[in-house]
Amino acid sequence: MSTKIRIGIIGCGAIAERLHAPEYANSPDADLVAFCDVVKSKAESIASKFAPGAHVFTDYMQLLKNADVQGVSVCLPNYLHGPVSINSLKAGCNVLVEKPMATSMAESRRMLEAARKAGKLLAVNQSQRLFPAHAKAREVMASGIMGKVLHVSAMFGHAGPEYWSPSGKWFFDKKKARFGAMADLGVHKADLVRYLTCKEVGSISAFFERLEKKSASVEDNFVAALKFTDGTVGTLAASWTVKGAEANYTILYCTNGTLSICAFPGRPLVAHLIHPECEINFDVPPPPENDDNGWGLDIGGRFCRAIKGEEEPYCSGEEGMKSLEVILAAEKAALSGRTVRIKH
Repeated sequence: MSTKIRIGIIGCGAIAERLHAPEYANSPDADLVAFCDVVKSKAESIASKFAPGAHVFTDYMQLLKNADVQGVSVCLPNYLHGPVSINSLKAGCNVLVEKPMATSMAESRRMLEAARKAGKLLAVNQSQRLFPAHAKAREVMASGIMGKVLHVSAMFGHAGPEYWSPSGKWFFDKKKARFGAMADLGVHKADLVRYLTCKEVGSISAFFERLEKKSASVEDNFVAALKFTDGTVGTLAASWTVKGAEANYTILYCTNGTLSICAFPGRPLVAHLIHPECEINFDVPPPPENDDNGWGLDIGGRFCRAIKGEEEPYCSGEEGMKSLEVILAAEKAALSGRTVRIKH
């Protein structure tokens, strides 16, 4: 029987309760032993649901000192991702941090340096890499059947975080979130297009605006034009004002046809090929649901196995930093009204 990794969760909001905690609880590789939140009742509630008897803390440094954890999930507002991850790494703990991994490139580099010095794993929960349709799309692209990618279109939008996490007021506070829709949702797609195409963004132009969330100090809509280092072009958009039906699609236009991912209801992955002329509907499991059973992505098990060296992390700190860089460049482009180049 494989050794279980002792896990703590720092921050007990919606993403911890709906994804991290249940997926650790469901994993034979994880032993969920500690929870921390400044609101003690939130930590107690999630502990009672997923790991009765686990230690509860209101100070994460006390968790790191007294809970004997080997790994932590950092599920806090964006401005705390960097400092809490760095302190956890310095304490000798492996870290899985929520996206975006940091609020600046300098902070992300300090996180990577802390991991290197500690000899510990720093991973980023860019969870869309693991969605069934995306995992299968990665296989399809790697097979070469689609040919070379020429153009990319990606969009992620819903009505806003207040509907998904009613207590998450920090999403709308620039001091705590740093960004709005472009980091909450856009960083998912920035990471996904890099992952699916194996290309890096070379330059970016962008616009963002606050159209409906008037009490917020961050943007609720964002759109960018991308040019990859090999000349491939594309668009990336994120929105907190999409109503009626969420938008969460990626389309890859290639030399041999088009691969549509989550673009058609009931058909999560469709390839339209020209040679031979045909349509292929790939059989993939349904997308994850937001419920108390997790999303079926095994993020907890994957993190624990990566700690044990049994597999590679699904998104390393280095990868998370590259996707963050796209969002930061987009912000600079939107504020300056100029195209921003990304140096690799």
